[in-house]
Amino acid sequence: MKKFIFLFSFIISTLVSFTAISQEEQQELPLLSEAELAQMLAPIALYPDSLLTHILISSTYPIEVIEAYRWLQKNDTLNATQISQAIENFDWDASVKALVPFEQILNRLSENLSWMQQLGDSFLEDETRILASIQTLRKQAKVAGNLSKMENMDVSYENSDIIIEPLEKEVIYVPYYDTRMVYGTWHWASFPPVYWRPSFRVNVNRYTPFHWHSGVHISFDYFFSSFLWNQGHVVVINPKSSHHYRNRRVISHGGYAKRWVHKPIHRKGVAYRSKVLKQKYYGHKVRSHQSRKSSQHVQGQFKQHLSNKSSISQKKATHQRVAQGHKTKQHVVQKHNQAVQKSVPRQRQESIRKQTNRDQRSTAYSVKNKNRSSGRVHQNNRTIKRQSKRD
Repeated sequence: MKKFIFLFSFIISTLVSFTAISQEEQQELPLLSEAELAQMLAPIALYPDSLLTHILISSTYPIEVIEAYRWLQKNDTLNATQISQAIENFDWDASVKALVPFEQILNRLSENLSWMQQLGDSFLEDETRILASIQTLRKQAKVAGNLSKMENMDVSYENSDIIIEPLEKEVIYVPYYDTRMVYGTWHWASFPPVYWRPSFRVNVNRYTPFHWHSGVHISFDYFFSSFLWNQGHVVVINPKSSHHYRNRRVISHGGYAKRWVHKPIHRKGVAYRSKVLKQKYYGHKVRSHQSRKSSQHVQGQFKQHLSNKSSISQKKATHQRVAQGHKTKQHVVQKHNQAVQKSVPRQRQESIRKQTNRDQRSTAYSVKNKNRSSGRVHQNNRTIKRQSKRD
């Protein structure tokens, strides 16, 4: 597992290493020559058109191709239908998803990273030249007498263009052929065709120049792209519900077809080959990022200003509340003191009144007691007088 992670990390770092190089340090590479294009396209030029469109599109997203192949290796027991259901919600490009059931294709792309990246960048640089070079190679194979030997393919002609489609419309067979033989005499001796050594023993020769891998039954979204050979570009429609066969003319001229447009978000940071491509696909993003950064800076300053202003206002309000509290406290104390001052005479008057009442009651009591004493004395005197008379 650690070895796998290390290998995957090395591959990713190889692909994105040039992203750290500044634009000033990058050297503008010339476009590939006709010989170099033929050399590069030789292993895939005789693939069926529908499969070839997906390979060209997917090659512009090398990271996703590698991710798809690694995922497929971990889930190699699934069939095509199960694969399509499992990857339905993955954020890969639709053409990358369409290639997942073709293990041998993903294997070739993943094992030949430099070739895949060169193919994708060349396709982005000049789509028309790529399609023209494919037609040149097909015509060369025709001259060599080998196109008529493609047992599982329907080879047709439209004006001067050669169309290759599967005989069984919803079963795709991937051919293997020896690029050094199938095109007959190679026109560019200094640039021999790329040769892919077969992963297992196959028998291809002058009489049977093609070996066919097991057919893949299309039960997933696949028929949504097509070549417009006469105009030199690829068109696509909505990939949803494209698991049933659609004739290329239906795709190309059905009214919903749009020219394919590269989506840098699926590139996932892989550097482009040239400054032109970098400026085309990343220039707007950089400007937008700078604009957003400037806007965010201005908004940040404005928010900071508002925050400072709010903080000052809050401090002022706090000071005002504290001052008002002091004033209120002072006012309460003052009122209390005034009430105390007013209540002192009242207390004194009340005390005097109470003392007077006590004095009055004491005097009245004394008088009353005195009267009682006088009465008793008079009564005693009368009693003594009566007693004296009796005696």
